[in-house]
This record gives sequence, structure tokens and C-alpha cells, in this order.
Amino acid sequence: MGRVRSVLIITAFSVVTSLVITIIVCAAFGLTDRMVTDLLIATIVPLIVAPLASGAAMGLLVEVESARAELVVMAARDALTQLYNRRFFTERLDAEIERARRESLPLTLLLVDIDHFKQINDTYGHAAGDQALQQVAQILQLQARPYDVSARIGGEEFVLMLPAASIAEGFAVAERVLELVYSLRVPFLDPASTPHVTVSVGVASLNAAPDDADAFLRRADAAMYQAKNSGRNRVVVVGATA
Repeated sequence: MGRVRSVLIITAFSVVTSLVITIIVCAAFGLTDRMVTDLLIATIVPLIVAPLASGAAMGLLVEVESARAELVVMAARDALTQLYNRRFFTERLDAEIERARRESLPLTLLLVDIDHFKQINDTYGHAAGDQALQQVAQILQLQARPYDVSARIGGEEFVLMLPAASIAEGFAVAERVLELVYSLRVPFLDPASTPHVTVSVGVASLNAAPDDADAFLRRADAAMYQAKNSGRNRVVVVGATA
């Protein structure tokens, strides 16, 4: 119900209620000789007061609802990167797994971890580390489709969930992320000693039931660590298993 419509309904209800009460009171106390004047007052007063009061009340309700919606969004976002947080991602992952099974669709995860992140913090300070996190997050957001979910799920660990995307499509996205991160420059970093920020990416696809969210994430995580152990700045893919 719109704000204007609500105000009109409240005003109409107030006028009708005021008239009914006035008629009852006049009849009960034998004030029929002044009923016309009382009815006129009973109509004019709520016509003036009700829109003002209800309009203010509706405005307050709109502000409260807006603040509530903003709090909901803030609760689902990581403060530094503005990506979704782990809690929101976990809830969406369960829902997307259920949808993938119901509609017989593929589902792919990219687990992304910034290489040597502790070294960045220790050498250049946490401000540089924060900028690296923010720039990697921006790259993930740019690579995400409107219905994909990009989230920060750990200190320097991110995930990109690709509903209805095959393992091959996930690999292609991971390769683009790798190249884009390698090309970025963090202002606090010294290009001579640390010319590039790099990431290791693990890509996994959802297996058939009874595969669950935990097992799915573990496979992507294992692929990411394999990428790190293989030299970093690379993508490792684990396909579906029987």
C-alpha cells in the first residue's frame, strides 16, 4: 500500500469514526439542536489533523524500514571489501546446491587466495594489505554475473560462486581473475621489489548427491592449496567425481 493511499484511508477512517461518535453523543444527550455544527466540526478537524498525523507516522515508518533494510545489507557484507561475508555465502551455497539438484544444473566454485599476503602486510603495512584486498574484491565483482555470489570468507580468501556454470566456464573465469590481479598495482607496494600481486585459485564443480556444501568447499579449498603448492599464481581445477 502506497504512502498517499495509506494517508487517505486513515483520514477517511478518522472522519467516519468522528462522525459516528458525534452522532451517538448528540443522540444520547439530546443535543440534536446543535448536531449540524457538531457534525461540521467532526468532519473538519479529522480532515486537518489526520493527514498531518498519519503522514508524519508514515514518514517515520518509511525511515525505520529503510534503516532496517540498510542494517540487513550491512550484516551480509564484509565491511572492508563490500563483498558478501561468509555467513551470507554459506546460506546462499546451501540454497544454490538445492536449486542445482532440483533443476539439474551445474554449479561451480572458485576459491581465491592472495599469495604471500602476510609478507605484504609485514613489509608494507596493513594499509597496503587492505588495498590489495579491496582491489582483488573489485576484480571478483567485475567478473561476477548479476546472479553470481562473490564473498570474502577469510582473511585473504575469497570465493566466487557461479550458478549454472560448467567447470570449463569456471576455469575461464578463474584465468581472467588471475590475469587481472597480476596486472593490478597497489599504490603502497614498491614495484621494484613486489611488482605484482598474485592469487592462487581452486575451481571445483558440484558432485552428484550426497555431495554437500562442506565437501564441495573442501574440494575447492584443496584445489586452491594445490595451486599454492605448485608455485602460486595459477589455477587448479578439480572436476566432478563419480
